[in-house]
Amino acid sequence: MADGNIAIAKTFFGTSHPLFNAFGVEVEEIGKGRAVMSLACSHTICNRAGGVHRGAVVTLLDTNCGLAIFSQLGDMRPIATVDLRVDFINEAPVGEGVYSEVECFAVQGDIAYVRGRAFVNSDQTLLASVSGSFAVGTLGPAFDSPITERSQDNV
Repeated sequence: MADGNIAIAKTFFGTSHPLFNAFGVEVEEIGKGRAVMSLACSHTICNRAGGVHRGAVVTLLDTNCGLAIFSQLGDMRPIATVDLRVDFINEAPVGEGVYSEVECFAVQGDIAYVRGRAFVNSDQTLLASVSGSFAVGTLGPAFDSPITERSQDNV
């Protein structure tokens, strides 16, 4: 992924995206076909016990899968989740953030394949594993295209 695209990815997957901003998603590392993202524990994404909710972990993993694919492709063309399997091994402890490591290990035709894991920040306890496939080049604008606002006339 070109340096400019890395900056775009960090912006898109960071504070400029309302969901990722609300969740506190951070891009930690991007390499060819791999990405590391983290999620701080906050009251907005915790379960009743005080650990990061499984739904937030799934969101982190799905998002990180997309970033790993973008880094493998070298651009941010539209993609869509076709299949995503998340197996939870442990619960997130109270007050602990999580991080995920995902790799895009193959792109065949218009399908990209990913696998990865989520861990507890403090002690690297395995929380979950993920595997999935994503359609590449789906309908819609590329994520690195300028976003134009619709006028009120077209709403």
